[in-house]
Amino acid sequence: MRRTGLRAAALGLAAASLLAPACRRPAAPDGGFRASPGAPVFLIVVDTLRSDRLPFYGYVSGVTPALSALREDAILYESAWSPVPLTLPSHSSLFTGVPPGVHRVLDNGGYRLGAAPPTLAELLKREGYATGGAVSCVVLSGSTGISRGFDAWEDRIEPSAPGLAANRVQRPGQETARHLEAWLGSVKGERVFGFLHLFEPHAPYEAPEPFRSRFADPYDAEVATADAAVGAFLDALKRRGLYEKSLVVFLSDHGEGLGDHGEEEHGVFLYREAIQVPLLVKLPSAKPGERPPYAGTRVETPVELLDVLPTVADVVGLPGFTPREGSVSLARLAAGAASPGRRLFAETFYPRIRFGWSELRSVVDGTWHYVDAPRPELYDLATDPGETKNRIEEKAGPLRAMKAEVERRKSPFVEPSAVDEEEAKKLASLGYVTMTTAGGGALPDPKDEIGTLEQLKRGLGLLKGGRTAESVEELRKLLERNPRLVDAWEAYAQGLARLGRADEAVAAIRKTVELSPADRTNYLLSVANLCLQVGRPDEAIRHADLAIARGDTGGHEVKARALLGKGDLAGAEAEARRSLETGEGRKRSWLVLADVLASGGRFAEALAMTEKLRETVGERGLDDLAGYRFLRGNLLGRLGRWEEAEAEILEETRRFPGYVPAWQTLVLLQASRGRGAEARKTVDEMIAAAEGPAAYAAAAELLERLGDAASAARLRAGARVGPGAAPGGRRTP
Repeated sequence: MRRTGLRAAALGLAAASLLAPACRRPAAPDGGFRASPGAPVFLIVVDTLRSDRLPFYGYVSGVTPALSALREDAILYESAWSPVPLTLPSHSSLFTGVPPGVHRVLDNGGYRLGAAPPTLAELLKREGYATGGAVSCVVLSGSTGISRGFDAWEDRIEPSAPGLAANRVQRPGQETARHLEAWLGSVKGERVFGFLHLFEPHAPYEAPEPFRSRFADPYDAEVATADAAVGAFLDALKRRGLYEKSLVVFLSDHGEGLGDHGEEEHGVFLYREAIQVPLLVKLPSAKPGERPPYAGTRVETPVELLDVLPTVADVVGLPGFTPREGSVSLARLAAGAASPGRRLFAETFYPRIRFGWSELRSVVDGTWHYVDAPRPELYDLATDPGETKNRIEEKAGPLRAMKAEVERRKSPFVEPSAVDEEEAKKLASLGYVTMTTAGGGALPDPKDEIGTLEQLKRGLGLLKGGRTAESVEELRKLLERNPRLVDAWEAYAQGLARLGRADEAVAAIRKTVELSPADRTNYLLSVANLCLQVGRPDEAIRHADLAIARGDTGGHEVKARALLGKGDLAGAEAEARRSLETGEGRKRSWLVLADVLASGGRFAEALAMTEKLRETVGERGLDDLAGYRFLRGNLLGRLGRWEEAEAEILEETRRFPGYVPAWQTLVLLQASRGRGAEARKTVDEMIAAAEGPAAYAAAAELLERLGDAASAARLRAGARVGPGAAPGGRRTP
């Protein structure tokens, strides 16, 4: 669904209003509200969740049994708004109760939450609360300052593949929920504040089974995945006897474009689909077995995420807390307190920071939504919830007052963090000239430029589909038009590397460092990984060292692989062990260390290392670790345990069908054991499962080794690949 979903949601809420007028309570001067001092508090955020994709907001295709059950116990806020459509800035506002212009975190990278104002965790901790949080994406790493006030902050997440973009480094919500539940079991008493962050349904929408097969829309499948994780955590609270006693707040930090106004994801625009969010508040029950106060009611008054902190303070009775001027207690609104007359403000500097386009600001005033842009917009949400008709020329509604409100509340732009003088010298020694964010002057309207992101999507799709030359050409044209697109440079570099154009590939990937804030060390590691891919280990080591110097311990693993490629087994082993000693749970470092040991002929010791990894992270912890079973298969084969070796490698191909080296080893193992026909069939399975030029090149090479040169030649001709086109990189012996 696109705009249809917004209309359906609006109609659904309207119908509910007509059918259940008793749900709304008359205004009362005192609000009729009672606090629950010392109550447990749980804040649950499902990232990137549109309110109009939930059944209790009118969506007919969604299935969310856990959240729907919570909704029956909770107050639903029909019109809740985020101040910014980005994860780190939104959470910074959620935790501090102030807008981005005050806490000065404007993007997911290049900014850090400072020492003031106090966070919700700090306020609760002062009153004797144990505070614990668990997050599902590195965007909310504790190093950003977002963990201020938490006794425990579980953010040990590693990329599923080297050089992955920060917003793609995530873990399953179920796993994150288990971490928070484990923390909860370690604390004494019930004076606790737990924060749970789930990254589904953030892009890419790749829900696991059984959800993937149940839904035609992959976004809906991810919503259902998040629902299951929330349900599991709420069940854990019930088993501990905490659910009834607790204040439970459920929300999303922002929405998702889904193509409604040309933006597939979020960050650029401030339309309703990006900043209207779901919000449920379940108050503590007064007595065991009693329904929570105001369960099942709805609140029509527009509210914002900045209201969550004062609400928690109000409900649990934080002494001496002074709410920010203009904020409200969500609980008192539900109790019948008079609605404050206020306008809700949002802004995004993401288009300016990332693309050199104009920043945007918006104000919601009742049903009117004004978007301040180079070409301003005004929408009547009551009659046009999909925001399809711009009524700015009509000068309708409180337009003049809304314009004045934007001028009064807009934030000055703050540049992302720059490298210090010493770091700048290190970058210069590697040939970098750092670039700054687009400055003032007339910047393009994002509405006029959003098509470039669709072009980026096409380029990425071509690359993923194995049409590398076409992808490179598409991305080249895109970068000529907008040379600030970091994701485009990264994909362009990968495409050039696949085409064997190593010098151009390295030059392209280096652009990601020049265009990124100082804290984006992942791009330094992207350069290092690509240098490894094209056979430049010394350059990879220099970039890994710079990442390490900036505090990114992931550089040790990359450096270990580079030293292994150079044949320096002692150095590689030392770096792999340093990576493990950081205590950050880097699963892939165990594989690198086992690979180093195997390279030195220490096969039994390497195999023991893989078994120790399994003991450390558990069977579930291996689900996202490509190469684990492949390595074990190779080691078992070296030790003459052929049946076990084949089983491990076969399982690797089943779990990670795109991992070509596993297929190659499986074919060679089958052929060496006299099963040529089966090996030939496995080649066909590899082509179907892995696709792309790497698979075709590997298949052609394997066919030649199986004695079928004619089929190999036909495959090369049809796939347009040549000998040696298989992906670079070292294989475990």
